[in-house]
Amino acid sequence: MANESDEVRSKRFTRLAFASAFLLALLWPLGSFFIWIFLGSTAYFIFLAAYYSPRAEREQRESYSRPNRKATPAEPISEASKKKIFKVIGIIGSIFFFFLFILMIIGFIVGDDTSEGSETDSTDNADRIALASNPSDLDALTNLGNRFYYDQQYDSAKIYYQRVLDIDSKNVVCLNNMALVFYQQKDFAQTIAWAKKCVSINPDYTDALLVLGDGYFEQKKNSEALRIYQQAYAKGMRTPELLNIMAYLYDVQNNQSEAIRLYKETLAVDSNYVEIYERLAELEPTRKDWYKKKAEQWKAR
Repeated sequence: MANESDEVRSKRFTRLAFASAFLLALLWPLGSFFIWIFLGSTAYFIFLAAYYSPRAEREQRESYSRPNRKATPAEPISEASKKKIFKVIGIIGSIFFFFLFILMIIGFIVGDDTSEGSETDSTDNADRIALASNPSDLDALTNLGNRFYYDQQYDSAKIYYQRVLDIDSKNVVCLNNMALVFYQQKDFAQTIAWAKKCVSINPDYTDALLVLGDGYFEQKKNSEALRIYQQAYAKGMRTPELLNIMAYLYDVQNNQSEAIRLYKETLAVDSNYVEIYERLAELEPTRKDWYKKKAEQWKAR
């Protein structure tokens, strides 16, 4: 008759095997790390359940009773031998789970570097699914266009932005995005054209004003660029890039008072513009030593 303790063990390991298999199926989409953990634990518990099963023990006894002229019947496995085998299995299992734990730590460390990409891929898939059910989903079209823009696939980005504009010709976000795409492609005439369309619809769209000013600046139309930058400034835009380029444009126009004011305002927003300290040392000779000292401090960082 089967040992009752072995039967209890067999049932317990069977339940653990089922539980591991269930977790394996449940967590399968999360990646190979969880697959290996629960696949290994499932196999481990199945082996233990089979080892302690009454059927296995019964078949072992029956094999001893069958005559076998080609082999010497083996002696029944003693309890001491079982304990040794179980100990070896336990050691192997412990080593297996130890290495899985190490892999888990490595996976979390590496996962930090790839999580952003995975999240982006998930977002892309959600947007594509949304478009499959609704080809006019403006948010999904814009998101995919932005994804191509960030990947520097500008022609593909334009396709999605244009699809938005075909549905909503006054969509200022995509009008501005089209201007940005042409700016990245160094087609400044088109940059200006698209930014103007955006500003004509929403004169308070400061991002479009900046792109429009940048388009003029790249064409060396400094007066037009400064005029547009002044509009953005008047509407509350205070990025260090805008302040610095406005100061530069006043500087080349020999409007030193405005140049000095805006250079200082730039440093108030972002104080690590070393070249501004050096320029202010020239514009304000009385404070030359102080500006030079600040410039050297920032260079040493």
